[in-house]
Amino acid sequence: MSTAPTTPKTAAPWTQPQLEGRGLSFLTLLRVELRKQVDTRAGRGLLIAIGVLTALVLGLTTWMTREEGAELPGLFVLTMTPQGLLLPVLGIITACNEWSQRTALITFTQEPRRLRVVLAKLLAALVLGTVAFAAAWVLALIAHLISAGLSGSPVSIDSDSGQLAGQWLTQMLALLQGVAFGLALLSVPLAIVAYFVLPTLYSAVALMVPALRDLGAWVNMTAASSPLMEGVDLTATQWGQLGTSSLLWIGLPLVIGIWRVLTREVK
Repeated sequence: MSTAPTTPKTAAPWTQPQLEGRGLSFLTLLRVELRKQVDTRAGRGLLIAIGVLTALVLGLTTWMTREEGAELPGLFVLTMTPQGLLLPVLGIITACNEWSQRTALITFTQEPRRLRVVLAKLLAALVLGTVAFAAAWVLALIAHLISAGLSGSPVSIDSDSGQLAGQWLTQMLALLQGVAFGLALLSVPLAIVAYFVLPTLYSAVALMVPALRDLGAWVNMTAASSPLMEGVDLTATQWGQLGTSSLLWIGLPLVIGIWRVLTREVK
């Protein structure tokens, strides 16, 4: 009895499966990132702190100026102060959310295109900052009306659109800087320390190093953005200083952060 020779079976070569469907839309990613900013305890705590500090500042100012009244522009600057300090911290938390909350695997499984997630975070920070900016103006207007009622001074709600645009841009730059530092370090404590300490440390070093001191607003973000508080009617030199300092303090950490997010292993 003879048996026919058999040929060994070879496994078929592996081919990558084709994914079907369009994936998550960018609008969905944006809604998710906006929700993350208020869903976490840290995010809610920061927003509550901003609200409480704003109410205290406006209440104290209204009471202290109850005889002569308080102007709307001054009240608006006061309402922006807590936001300018704490909203960038919320941007840092948003940037580090996946890595600090250990949800990177879930996020990047739902949306493997990590760059889209980063862009959604940036846009979500700008949207929240714009909403907070508008809310600050409304609160300042209410405080102005109360102040005018107490003091009997005339109500004036005229606002310089150029000045408002400059103040809005100042706040957006601070928010983007917070997000950029968060993406670059991917650690909330480290990013918060870097955001507040590095500019101060640079200013201290610049006082001792003539070469850095001579650069001035070309590399100093605070000095370059301060003219925006008076409006967007800047000179070409001032716009150039704002651009170069923004590239240093926002662009560079943002590029580093995007590279880290795109290449970091998810565990």
